[in-house]
Amino acid sequence: MSNRIFGGALPLIERVLDLRQSRQAVLQSNVANMETPGYMRHDLDFEAALEKSLGGAGHLVRTNPMHLPPPDDPADPASSVKRENRPVDLDEEMLAISENQLMYEIAARLAARKFEGLKFAIDEGGK
Repeated sequence: MSNRIFGGALPLIERVLDLRQSRQAVLQSNVANMETPGYMRHDLDFEAALEKSLGGAGHLVRTNPMHLPPPDDPADPASSVKRENRPVDLDEEMLAISENQLMYEIAARLAARKFEGLKFAIDEGGK
């Protein structure tokens, strides 16, 4: 139903919010582990993860709990987390965290505007 009302935008925004939240966790983990000997920076490739999750054609489904999971599940953001071969730089991580948080807030505002438009249509339609 929401696909018809919002033209498919709401599921996309929902996925963007989920992936931004996952990336934030990865970036915060980098900061938390930066003093750990041998720890290397990790990052979630947001664009690749979003592209993977939107290209749902051919998506494998586990029909039995005894089956092994697909090797690279597009619904799992962890499949897009990559380890970089370099240590964590605090300034770089703080910048990435701020940018990611800003992009999350923008997507949340887009979702809110979609709902505000629906509320307006409902309110005005009742007059």
